[in-house]
Amino acid sequence: RRQHRPAHNQVMFARIALLALAVSSTSALNVPSQSAMRPALRLPTKPADATPNVLALRGGGVDADLLCKVMAAVYGGFGIFLATIPDVAFGKNSPVSYWTTFGEAGEWFARGFGIVAVSLFTSPFWAGMPTDVLAKVALPMNILFLPLFFQAAMVLPTAKDSTNAVLPFNLWFTQIPLAASILALNIMALM
Repeated sequence: RRQHRPAHNQVMFARIALLALAVSSTSALNVPSQSAMRPALRLPTKPADATPNVLALRGGGVDADLLCKVMAAVYGGFGIFLATIPDVAFGKNSPVSYWTTFGEAGEWFARGFGIVAVSLFTSPFWAGMPTDVLAKVALPMNILFLPLFFQAAMVLPTAKDSTNAVLPFNLWFTQIPLAASILALNIMALM
C-alpha cells in the first residue's frame, strides 16, 4: 500500500484550493436556464399559458438555477476532494473525517464518484446543461442520497464510528439535514 507524503499532500491541497477558488470566482460562469443544446426527444413541459406555479404566486418559488448552484457547491465541492485526495481529505486522519478506512476499492470508487459529481453538478456552468433538465435528472439521486447519508451516519462501521477535529460528532449527521434541504429545493424547483 502506498503511503501519502505530508509535503506532497500539502501541495495537493494548495493546488485544489487554487483550482476551487479560480472556478468559483470566474465571472464568466453563467447558468443558462434554457440552452440551444436540447435533446432530440423533448420531455413534456407545461405550455406557457398553463396554470401558474402555486409557490410562485405566494412569492416562494424556487427556480432550477438556485438548485443547480447549491448542488454544484455542495456535491461539486465534495466531488473535487473525492476525485483527488479522498483518503487525505475525508479519511481516518483528516480533520473532517467521514470514514475510518477507505481501502483500495473505496478510494477507487470515491475518485470515480468525485469525477461524476463534479462533471454532472457543474455541467450548467461549462457544458450548457439546462438547469431545468438537471433538476429532473437530480431528483432520483437526491431522493436516494438521503437514505445513504442516514446509513453512513447510523449503520456503516467504517463511517458511523468516524471522529474528527471539526465537530465532536460524526459528520454524516450534518449531511442528513443538508440532503433533506437539497431534496426539498429539488422538489420545489420542479413544481
